[in-house]
Amino acid sequence: MVKQTIRVYFLLKLLSAFGMSFIASTYVIFLMSKGMNLFEVNLINFVFFATLFLSEIPTGLVADVFGRKISFICSCFLEAIAMVVYAFSGSFWFFALAEGIAALARTFSSGAFQAWLVDRLKYYDYEEPFHPLFRREQQIAQGATIFGALTGSVLAERSLALPWLLGSVFALITGLLAIFLMKEEYFERQKFSFREGFRSMKNVTKRSISYGSKQKAVRFILLIGAVQYFAVQAPNMQWQPLFSQHFPNKTSLGFIYAGISISLIIGSALSSRLLRRVKDERAALVVSQLLVGLGIILAGAFSSYVLSVALFLGHEIARGAFLPIKDAYLNDNIPSKERATLISFESISHHIGGAVGLLVSGFLAQRVSISFTWIIFGLILIAGAAVMGKNGKKI
Repeated sequence: MVKQTIRVYFLLKLLSAFGMSFIASTYVIFLMSKGMNLFEVNLINFVFFATLFLSEIPTGLVADVFGRKISFICSCFLEAIAMVVYAFSGSFWFFALAEGIAALARTFSSGAFQAWLVDRLKYYDYEEPFHPLFRREQQIAQGATIFGALTGSVLAERSLALPWLLGSVFALITGLLAIFLMKEEYFERQKFSFREGFRSMKNVTKRSISYGSKQKAVRFILLIGAVQYFAVQAPNMQWQPLFSQHFPNKTSLGFIYAGISISLIIGSALSSRLLRRVKDERAALVVSQLLVGLGIILAGAFSSYVLSVALFLGHEIARGAFLPIKDAYLNDNIPSKERATLISFESISHHIGGAVGLLVSGFLAQRVSISFTWIIFGLILIAGAAVMGKNGKKI
């Protein structure tokens, strides 16, 4: 059952990542083709982060109270709806609506899907470390995005709406497969009533907040994640308009995104080597954070677009090393009963940092320049990592 659980998890992750990646290389270009400027693009994405913030805890509690499987299936179907709305939208407010639906989809899966894997494996007495699984998960997801992003960029040459429609189809397929493949033998489903349901949610929330406030490991992850998500919004949202000035067609953006995925795979593979070298998960996270910031600064500082793209991909390698170490460190330091909710708390720190980062980076890019924005945000990331590295276990 252990191998079967891992296979199902990887399969659903592959399909989900593949479907999402169709729009990855043309997302910002699509919005700008509809008349949005850089600040408006970030405002639309701000709706996504704001909705994430408001819905993360309720949807995480759904996973803890009613089951991880139900939560993940809801995520897939909502994602399918969001992509269809996006494909046929043409105004700021309809794009904002689509982002809100997509955010709900994300929160339904953010804590639940990973919690399903960890708790089912523990139910079947899995005793191996989780870091290799999370590293493998990231490699599979990024491998899928290489082909998805290239496919989406080719489709975008014909119509920028086609990648959204194909992504919707794959989200629907993923949800249907999850209905039949995901099992929850370990989960004791409660007899539902609104009164008992909300009471149970309230109790889970109290236990999760109490645990998280007392654990230094959880606080450390919340802080370091918030700082990174603030800083990376600049390159996340602005690489397409920056690099599209130097490349002849949308397919070229697909190849750059494929490079991003390859860089993340390389970084994920190097995460084990970084852990062996540093011999401490906290220190490894700080080192990778410093490298992310340095890459952002250098990518923005050089006028040569070839060198800028290379350095941009370099910062993605550091981000790839950060993710599996962070996931393993968090899951090793939280109890199973509140796992989905605590992972959702961690996501909330990302949402807060990302939302603020979107507003500030969009304003700076529109008023000054993209390059200047990247340098400033890279410096902020390095400063934050340096402070956390100096304080060590006091955080």
